[in-house]
Amino acid sequence: MRTCVAALLLAGLTVISPTSAQSIQSIGTSGGNGPKGGIGDCNHPVTTAQAFVTDAVNSEFAKGRQLAKDATPKLLQKHPGGNVWDVVVNAKSGARQEMLGFGHAWTDSTVDVFNQLDADVLDKLMKELYGQDGNNMGLMRHTIGSSDLSGEQYSYDDNGPSFNEGSPDKDLAHFDIGYYGERQAKMIAKMGSYKSDVTLFGSPWSAPSWMKYNGLFIAPNRNVPGGGSYMIANNSFNIDYFNTYAQYFGKYVDAFAKYNVTINAITPQNEPLNYQGGYPCMYLEAADEASLINNGLGEEMKKRGVGIWAYDHNTDQSAYPQRVITGAPGQVQAAAWHCYASPANYTVMSDFHDNNPDIPQFMTECADGSWSSGPHNFVVASNFMEPVTNWGSGAAMWVMATNASYGPHCPYGGCGSCIGSVIVYGPRNYTLTNQYYMIGQFSRYIRRGAINYEVTKGISGTALTNEQFYVNAIKNPDGSWAIVMMNNSNKTQNVVVELDGEQQYWQATVPEFTLNTWLLPAKKSACSNH
Repeated sequence: MRTCVAALLLAGLTVISPTSAQSIQSIGTSGGNGPKGGIGDCNHPVTTAQAFVTDAVNSEFAKGRQLAKDATPKLLQKHPGGNVWDVVVNAKSGARQEMLGFGHAWTDSTVDVFNQLDADVLDKLMKELYGQDGNNMGLMRHTIGSSDLSGEQYSYDDNGPSFNEGSPDKDLAHFDIGYYGERQAKMIAKMGSYKSDVTLFGSPWSAPSWMKYNGLFIAPNRNVPGGGSYMIANNSFNIDYFNTYAQYFGKYVDAFAKYNVTINAITPQNEPLNYQGGYPCMYLEAADEASLINNGLGEEMKKRGVGIWAYDHNTDQSAYPQRVITGAPGQVQAAAWHCYASPANYTVMSDFHDNNPDIPQFMTECADGSWSSGPHNFVVASNFMEPVTNWGSGAAMWVMATNASYGPHCPYGGCGSCIGSVIVYGPRNYTLTNQYYMIGQFSRYIRRGAINYEVTKGISGTALTNEQFYVNAIKNPDGSWAIVMMNNSNKTQNVVVELDGEQQYWQATVPEFTLNTWLLPAKKSACSNH
């Protein structure tokens, strides 16, 4: 995604002008009266070199170093030579995509456990998640209706005694976001009091039951010959309801707006190739996603200023978003990818960029859970860094918060052991997991409007190798650099970062099995008033 004229045009900021074309400037924010920006913008410039480190411990409970200060990078007059790990950043002509942010997902489980907290405790937690002295997360997803991380199952128009017993309601006379939708909207509105420049996008796990061929919001959870349940249960969208479903999305955006929540984008379907039973899922092939956009969804979202992000599923079916874009030309704002291809092959994002250089991409879901094995855990690091390397403008992990039993979650199927950044135990008791600190290595130090730059030397390994050393080099709006390095090896590396084009060499160590972020001050400030 080649970035254009583009940094963040906020008060006090000047424009970084990368040489390429992709920009996130058309993507809005969810609003509120909270502050904007943070470390690395012109109101919070980086003036001295710093480094922060989190140990990649494989535990839901944070242990070891957690966003701790690490060895300060030193500016050298020349390359020191000797046995060092060289990282070379093409700071002269390597400007690539514009960055939007990093974050998580609002689920019913998150809202449920946050509502259990006393007001002062929730205030403290929200500052840790969104405050400028906290994780300052800038990209958030939320579920449109229920998901597998919902204790109760519902759409916004069940029109029947239960989620699986709905009657057709083509005029959407019974549309209502209901108790759970209102609760989620009210909680998301609180987010805007802590940070007002969050991009918020919504994703449905399924259309209402009566809009599907099987008439079921949740299909049977059973094994059948050949595997899966789709061919028997036909767990897919009924194309007779294209226009009705488009209006459903419009009503949802309007309903959240009544709670002062601005929806900035939607994906038409979470995991559109996932047809399994046991929790809300719905098959929606690429041609039908394009037809849905053409038959009302595009227009409904356009008049509300809401972007449409295509696909929202795994990298192993990489033709899907291209088919949607081709089928609904000029109506897709971005492409969305998930991490579950075992392992995800994010190079398909570079292929997508080559064909669509103006369309941003995001990694929109990746879950970690009790299934992770081994002493070290780089789920956040690898699934944030590889998309950025391959033209991604941001990334979001899955569930943000649960109770101690990884819920509330759907009792019929889905993820019963997903771990988020927060575990709530009671009205005054919660834990920040190591996932929180890993996300913070990105979200605290990389600002909206920053530019990712090409790294020409220093990246080693892939998702298929035992060891990796990954690097992202991102230039913030103030002209400073956030250099994120993942060292998945048993050796501390003596790293020299060369900013080729700025004639600078910075040196410090990156400890074994860690995620490390260096903040390097601008050689010349990009801020006109500083």
